[in-house]
Amino acid sequence: MKEQFEDDLDEMRETGKIYQLVGERFGDRVNVTFVDPRNILTIMSFMFRHLMKREIGIGAMLKNTFWGSRRGAMFLNGHWINQNTQTDEEIINTLQQELGVDE
Repeated sequence: MKEQFEDDLDEMRETGKIYQLVGERFGDRVNVTFVDPRNILTIMSFMFRHLMKREIGIGAMLKNTFWGSRRGAMFLNGHWINQNTQTDEEIINTLQQELGVDE
């Protein structure tokens, strides 16, 4: 049991590092929302807003809500940006491209 919590703590630290990096690089240009992945209603509401804005389709909404909503998942306008991205720098590059920001 103790080992499980150590793994969780390590993953939370890694996630915290990328969020700090996003804050340093983009400042007020991004709005970061933290959601507990066990809170399906909040995640569904978040995804539904992006569906209504036509930023994602129904398939992406369902996929992101039920399969993408895990600890450490990052979404930008309803799109799961770190499902295949491995490094912090790749995540930052994806954000830059999606936001149209040159650094």
